[in-house]
Amino acid sequence: MLIIGERINSTRSKIQEAIKTRNAPFILKEALAQIAGGAEFIDVNCAVTMTDEIQDIDWVISVIQSEIPNVSISIDSPNYLAIERALKVYNAGGSLFINSITAEDARIRQILPLAIEHKAKLVALTMDESGMPDTALERFEVARRIFDRVRREGFPAEDLYFDALIRPISTEPLQAREFLASLPLIKKLDGVKTVCGLSNVSYGLPNRSAVNATFVAMAAEAGLDAAILDPTDKLITTTISAARALLCKDGYCAEYIKAFREGRLVSIG
Repeated sequence: MLIIGERINSTRSKIQEAIKTRNAPFILKEALAQIAGGAEFIDVNCAVTMTDEIQDIDWVISVIQSEIPNVSISIDSPNYLAIERALKVYNAGGSLFINSITAEDARIRQILPLAIEHKAKLVALTMDESGMPDTALERFEVARRIFDRVRREGFPAEDLYFDALIRPISTEPLQAREFLASLPLIKKLDGVKTVCGLSNVSYGLPNRSAVNATFVAMAAEAGLDAAILDPTDKLITTTISAARALLCKDGYCAEYIKAFREGRLVSIG
């Protein structure tokens, strides 16, 4: 499973403060800790700040790539101007994600050309002008519409990651089931992949790590390919490693054993 590190997000007060004060060592520490925990991409979200998102995302990406030359970045913003700026700033030797498009025509017209130009992977949220769908089938129908549109524009299916939008089970208990049921439906669209913002499922609950870890194992079995999560949470990353081995996605458990030897697995019991 592809791990996208979620911690550099300005909704976190410590990240917001680090951005405001231009505390580069703190931002670098967060990026390096996530890579050490197994993150292949670092998500950068500066949408909630006291200053200018465009300037902030420029600074954060510049700081990270100055010390991690091969870093891969997920550019996470509702503002296409911030995404455009981030794409211009990024010059590291890794890969790019853009997070995200929806089925809304304006959003696709703004973001899709940028993804094609910069050869970036693309997160597509299964929502449209009417909001977020409730059922698995409704999620699939939105995904199908997005798929048809972006393929007509020449975007490669293998770089399209659908996020079926998990919602908190504390307030919408049926939504975890509907999310899981949507994954095999969406993956019928030729070549696409799936992703989720994992921590949303446990919002409002105590001991969120246990809920997140359990859910990511269930989602892996249902066909989840990637997750935006906290890679410094060893319970979650251990669960992912074990799930990959159990689902025959880790030949002879080589990656699981490697993670154990490197101290990246939590000891239970």
